[in-house]
Amino acid sequence: MSKMTKYWGVVVAALACAGLGYAPNVSAAIPASLTQQGRLLDSAGAGVDADVAFVFTIYDAPTAGTALWTETQTVTVDQGYFSARLGETTAFGATLFDGSKTLYLGVKVGTDAEMAPRQAITSVPFAFHAKEADHAAAADSATTATNATHAATADTATSATAANTATNANNATTVTSIASNITQANSSATAGTAAVTAACPSGYKAIAGGCNGNGALMVSSFVKNAPDSYQCQCAASCTVTTQVVCAK
Repeated sequence: MSKMTKYWGVVVAALACAGLGYAPNVSAAIPASLTQQGRLLDSAGAGVDADVAFVFTIYDAPTAGTALWTETQTVTVDQGYFSARLGETTAFGATLFDGSKTLYLGVKVGTDAEMAPRQAITSVPFAFHAKEADHAAAADSATTATNATHAATADTATSATAANTATNANNATTVTSIASNITQANSSATAGTAAVTAACPSGYKAIAGGCNGNGALMVSSFVKNAPDSYQCQCAASCTVTTQVVCAK
């Protein structure tokens, strides 16, 4: 094959869009491939007309560096113009386009050496909105989340369906609850018609109460002027138990 020189045409690539293409549950089909277009000329400057072997390689540096992905394709070149879809023969790695580094595309034609310089990979429309998401309806796993409609696993969350630790949650290993603010107290005695009083701990108020006796008629009430206790008494001699439910 004669020596060939390539003029770069449109390079369509992205630092983020390919990653979106890998998600199997994405409702809108986002392509998992990138398009590389250009024009290939021979040493005389004429457009090539042939099926040509191309080797496309993505590196982490403009020169030298590490090859992170490579693919070989036979591309039909028409009057020098060609278009190839990268990623259809060899799939991109799941973390290749994670945005943590600048990537560069190297192109090798036939038996020639790889062309220089390498082309920096830029964005496409699918990727412009990938850096931020307006709404995530479901998050299977989150280390920290302020609000999530559904979080199957979350170490810390303000609001979540399920979480190890959460301020408000339907299910949580540890959760801030009003349960620690509720307690109860009991008092039992054998008495004639004297009242048996059950008092709440200091700092608590009585919110409910109940009586249990041995069958005699009982009278129950909150103690007037002392809203932290509940009392029961028998109409005749009996053994009575008074229970009070208390809240802070």
